[in-house]
Amino acid sequence: MLHLGLPLAYFAGMRRVANRAGILQADSQEVQQPTVSILVPTYNEASVIERKLANLASVKYPQEKLEVIVVDGGSTDNTTIIARTALDGLRIRGQVLEEGERKGKAAGLNSALGNSTGELVCISDAECQWSPNALENAVRYLSDPTVGSVSGVHKIQNPDESFSTQVEDSYRSVYRMLRVAESKIHSTPVAEGELQLFRRKELSDFDPSVGGDDTDAALSMISKGLRAISAPDVVFYEPTPRSWRSRFRQKIRRGQHVMQAFLKHRDLLFSDKNSFSRIIFPMEFFLYIINPVLFVPFLVLTTILIIEAPLLLLLSIIGSGIVIAVPSLREAGMTYVTNNLTMLAAILQEARGAKQLQWSKIEETRDTGALRNLPK
Repeated sequence: MLHLGLPLAYFAGMRRVANRAGILQADSQEVQQPTVSILVPTYNEASVIERKLANLASVKYPQEKLEVIVVDGGSTDNTTIIARTALDGLRIRGQVLEEGERKGKAAGLNSALGNSTGELVCISDAECQWSPNALENAVRYLSDPTVGSVSGVHKIQNPDESFSTQVEDSYRSVYRMLRVAESKIHSTPVAEGELQLFRRKELSDFDPSVGGDDTDAALSMISKGLRAISAPDVVFYEPTPRSWRSRFRQKIRRGQHVMQAFLKHRDLLFSDKNSFSRIIFPMEFFLYIINPVLFVPFLVLTTILIIEAPLLLLLSIIGSGIVIAVPSLREAGMTYVTNNLTMLAAILQEARGAKQLQWSKIEETRDTGALRNLPK
């Protein structure tokens, strides 16, 4: 009941909330379009940076109100040369900053933030692509003064490339539903750094000791009494690794970074008499940090029960056969198992002190095959 029942009850409740209309209302029909600084940290992004900048040049937002700051953390390829050439060729107002050495993503974002001039600040990764209306829609949500952070929702560019990408796509559909539903109630604690927008005056420096700079920044906004939301019409696309090994590497790192941000902001647990502190954050804390630990005794006790009760063994065999035979159930089952395993690995990594504040690229998400099918 604790390991499976509580999460399923939460998902069911959030699904009902997700079907409700609207997250918030803009102040007026004619929403202002303030200036926006887009910060793009890079490290050895030669294969993707030109495509990224071309995508930013195509967004439906006045280009004269955009500023793109590429901040490079000591790339050993020609990322900076390509970036400068692309900025000039695409006539994008912006600059390329070179740090000279790799200090981590948060340090790069802080350097870019110090050189930004926009009223709003948006962070984004070099690999992801935005839908044409994503930035414009995100800006509209910030017309609500109670909102401090607007994050996009992640859709996979290559969902049918392998069983690994299909499982990730299944996971992402549930993930998007949770983020949007939590936003409709109050806030969602997990943000997406591929597209995250803030007001410059409310944004503090990014913490270089926390890998989850996006989630940390969202929780910092909530600590200030603001909301952090994910909006269903703020969409970005990113390829997912097609091999299980690379997918595990990526998810372990991401899970560990979310956990770092959660632990830093644990004072938000039950701190205020609102739905975020009393329901949403405790449940997400349970899902990310406590429930994966319960996965081990759950498996042990289930195995003991099956051995002791032949009827349960028969039912488990029949149930397993149904799950394997039905594609949607198979994907859901693999999502459940792999997520628990990756979060267990992330917890062990964190306990060992290996914070992964700097990480190696997963090259299979950066080749032309993974990037070719961006939806229009």
